[in-house]
Amino acid sequence: MHAQFAQADTPPIDRPLIDALGGRRAILQVHKTFYAKVYAHPWLKGFFIGVDQEHQINQLTDFMVGLFGGPRMYSGRLPNKAHPHLLVTDEVFDIRHDLLRQAIEEAGIDNDLAAIWLERDELFRKVIVKTSVSECHGRYKNEPIVAPARPGMCPAVE
Repeated sequence: MHAQFAQADTPPIDRPLIDALGGRRAILQVHKTFYAKVYAHPWLKGFFIGVDQEHQINQLTDFMVGLFGGPRMYSGRLPNKAHPHLLVTDEVFDIRHDLLRQAIEEAGIDNDLAAIWLERDELFRKVIVKTSVSECHGRYKNEPIVAPARPGMCPAVE
């Protein structure tokens, strides 16, 4: 599943990654903590106005469970097709990635396993990150571009 995201340069582990991480329950807990941080973040919360947090948690969990070798229950869009309307810059991605790292640490995930998870997460950068609003487009007709301004900054204008 999602071969472009499945490979990491870290050494292999002796059991399926999903099992080593603690199964779906452990991944779900990380994502609950992660999205609590994202939805509370002064900048990142702007990407999720009107978006159900529980839905986001479950979507990401289903996607990552399959990516980590568990049951393939995710039926949504791949990351490049799910995020074209979002102006996720490198700076936004870095903040998001750090919040994920914090959530993984808070869950007590082993450092080696955390490194694998974060390395896989980093693979999404190349398909999600954009440098300007001009690279964004709606997933469907009339979908607005989401480009929240960094707190303290003027909105992006092109």
